[in-house]
Amino acid sequence: MSSTIFQPNSTYSFQCRSPLCLYYSSSKNQCLEQIISSYIHPFGPGELPLSITSKSDLFIPCLLVPHGAYCDSGPLYAHAYYWLSKQTCTYDSALILGTNHRGVGSSIALSPDHWQTPLGLVECDTELLDALVSVGIPVDREAHRQEHSIENQLPFLKHLLPNIKTVALSFSSLSIDKAYKVCEQIKKAIQKLSGKRIVIISTTDYTHYGPSYGNRKQQQLTDNEQYARLCDQPILKSILSNNPEELLHIQQTTQHTMCGLWPTIIVLILSKLLNDDKGQWKLLCYNISSEIMKRNTVDVNGFASLVYDKLVKN
Repeated sequence: MSSTIFQPNSTYSFQCRSPLCLYYSSSKNQCLEQIISSYIHPFGPGELPLSITSKSDLFIPCLLVPHGAYCDSGPLYAHAYYWLSKQTCTYDSALILGTNHRGVGSSIALSPDHWQTPLGLVECDTELLDALVSVGIPVDREAHRQEHSIENQLPFLKHLLPNIKTVALSFSSLSIDKAYKVCEQIKKAIQKLSGKRIVIISTTDYTHYGPSYGNRKQQQLTDNEQYARLCDQPILKSILSNNPEELLHIQQTTQHTMCGLWPTIIVLILSKLLNDDKGQWKLLCYNISSEIMKRNTVDVNGFASLVYDKLVKN
């Protein structure tokens, strides 16, 4: 199917995207149970998120979260959204950055749609979408039609902030120069929306290792866990130092199997650009999939939740 790409000032009709529900339950009650279980899981924050107040804050927080199945990465999602619940601000909108696993459509693609979830409808923020389109970011519905990385954030977000609106922006293959350019465009768009309280949510998973991922050498499970940790350490270090160039270099030279390289690079650049470099990245948690859900398998994924928080004044 050919993709339809809309350029700035083009007309487009809003649709309601049905959820794929590939990594969580399509049942409202079961999905809600999965979310609650993630918060109170031994590897989760240990309690449900706080009630968010309406205090205004000019700081734009950024989250970097998994997009794996709730059964083996849900507690790591929960850490990030629990942290967001403590920021004492009721956000109007979330700009969600995801990866385009299939490479379908535009390499940079906004979604023009509302998103249905088992917990209810998440509306597209038309003001934010129009602002992003006006600075030259294309809209391409096909890039999002079969993609799960952004969709997987929506039940957690809907549970935490029932009235929040979103804009979805996916990435496939870019260059570092193009990444900086699109971040300048995003900043320009957000500056047009004075007073709108926005959170940036980006997503990646880390090492994918085992026979299902094409690795012929089958080691003991504990060895695979150690291998994933070894591979992920330098990647996480470059994120915590907010160094997108170093991250790109490590990924390219090691052929690291993280599946959200460009959304990660984009959120690193944006975190500094939108907050005048007045924050720092923090690692909330890191786990291997087999630690969360004990399974007799040699296929492992590395998952982490990181947040860009305000610098603490001494």
